[in-house]
Amino acid sequence: MSAIANAIYRLKKPFLLMALSLILITACYQPVIQKSNISTENSEGYTKCRIVQHKLGESCIPTHPKRIVILDEYYLLDIVSALDIKPVGFARCFLCIPSDTLSKFVADIPDVGDIGTPSLEKILILKPDLILGLEWQAKFYPLLSKIAPTVMIENPETNGFKKTLKYLAKILDKSDRVEEILAEYNQRIQNFRQQLGEKLKTKTVSILSASVSSFYIERPGFTIYSQVVSDVGIQFIPAYKDLKNNRTLLNIEILPDWDADFLFVLQNSKRQSKYLQFIFKQPIWSTLKSVQNNQVHIITLDVWGPITATRFIDDLYRYFINTPSIRTLKTKSVA
Repeated sequence: MSAIANAIYRLKKPFLLMALSLILITACYQPVIQKSNISTENSEGYTKCRIVQHKLGESCIPTHPKRIVILDEYYLLDIVSALDIKPVGFARCFLCIPSDTLSKFVADIPDVGDIGTPSLEKILILKPDLILGLEWQAKFYPLLSKIAPTVMIENPETNGFKKTLKYLAKILDKSDRVEEILAEYNQRIQNFRQQLGEKLKTKTVSILSASVSSFYIERPGFTIYSQVVSDVGIQFIPAYKDLKNNRTLLNIEILPDWDADFLFVLQNSKRQSKYLQFIFKQPIWSTLKSVQNNQVHIITLDVWGPITATRFIDDLYRYFINTPSIRTLKTKSVA
């Protein structure tokens, strides 16, 4: 080989290696199921798939998916657990306070990274036949859909857990469970209304959400807790009628305007817990009638779904019938 040929080869070698790497990566991320197919071949033969519509388009998913990865424990874990489905992997919210409600459901399930940065490598190793994510995770969709059929779901906070429950049950072939789940939920709602009776008409509720440096208020139904409060028939304070946005920031000076007979304060991160500890020491906090009557309840904003909703109904019994004290913050989870 001439000196010129050797020189050309040395120049081309890095580019040849780069091209080979790209080919290998692309091969790893080939789709398990093409959208245009009605079946896909695996070691067990042919498995049918069906087209489902979702927020980012359509995907052909297995008729009976068995290896499901969920990309958001905050909104999806509760619902799939209620549907008696155990995912093979899930993305955690590492900044959030861990959910006590659903900890038993994920005790032995591997995580695939944070909800904001799921690991494609970890997901690929799990060999999923279906990936479930949320529309805000859209940037990951192109690569995820090459690993396995991927369905991106509308954020449940915009439509409530019932609609998301029905949608997931339909695509996961679990529609028969929906009637049971909602029947149990509605029965608990009716039992609560019957036992509390007239008391529901004379007591008011306000629900504040903590940020890292302030509070914000949301329209009823925008959190699972306000949805349950509405369903059981507890009255929100009149100030809610003047809300113009789904979410409004509140200064500490106007906290008295959002006081109620029962005040619920939602938190879901360790940094928010620190802010609440600061607020509890401020003079204006002690002026609230809910504080003076020991009717402030600090709630970890666990997840969205029927399991969390049912637990909150049980809590409401304790708040309305018993004489509870302020629920202690989970300081052990605070960094």
